[in-house]
Amino acid sequence: MKNFLFVCLLVCSQWTLGFSDLGHKMVAAAAWEQLTPFAKQSVERVLGMGKEHFIEASTWADRIKSNEDFNYLKPLHYVNMPKDALSYVKSRDCKNDKCVVQAIKKFSDIARTGSDKEKTLALRMLIHLIADVHQPLHAGLYEDRGGNWYEIKYQGKSVTLHKFWDNHLVKRFDKQVASGAQKILENQITVNTSNPARWAEESHEISVNSVYLVPENHVPSDEYLSMADEIMEKQLSRAAWRLAMHLNTLW
Repeated sequence: MKNFLFVCLLVCSQWTLGFSDLGHKMVAAAAWEQLTPFAKQSVERVLGMGKEHFIEASTWADRIKSNEDFNYLKPLHYVNMPKDALSYVKSRDCKNDKCVVQAIKKFSDIARTGSDKEKTLALRMLIHLIADVHQPLHAGLYEDRGGNWYEIKYQGKSVTLHKFWDNHLVKRFDKQVASGAQKILENQITVNTSNPARWAEESHEISVNSVYLVPENHVPSDEYLSMADEIMEKQLSRAAWRLAMHLNTLW
């Protein structure tokens, strides 16, 4: 029994929410506004008519995490890289193509060429995973499962570093989907659009150089919170713009 529990913790702890439901919905709502008419038509043929179907699809991959039929999707939400890695190496970082980088590429192909059922799952996963890869700890370190085994103090409680970046920092950005999406749309940033590996490298660099600057079991300083807030705003914006641009060029 003890061995079973250890294995469960090892496997399940890595598959945590990226950007939380709130963050995923903000990203999707902002991305929707940047889709071309043709891309919107293509999305609606798969997910149903209207913006709300697109936004709800952004959280599907987390809602089904307790369904054993979808266990094969669990490793696809993240990629683990060595701390000193400067670039993503598929043979080292994505064994058997089971990581977020290869998943984005795979589901992009399926969204174009699969059956109707396959396209539905693929598009739901794409909307979710393109946001996930922008949460720095979804391209984090194997040693602590992307910050899931690293705790800090926040608002008088212990919280994993992963959850702090998934949840608390998103709420510091905004607590409402509509207003958060509007902030993202107002943040005009320049992004490269075509390479999921580069997005993961970018997140990994942020994770190593910035995210871990708060010592374990310590309260984040005001300077750290200011830095983290700035990163969160930038990553949410990058995720939304890249999601829209990726879907605009998909079909």
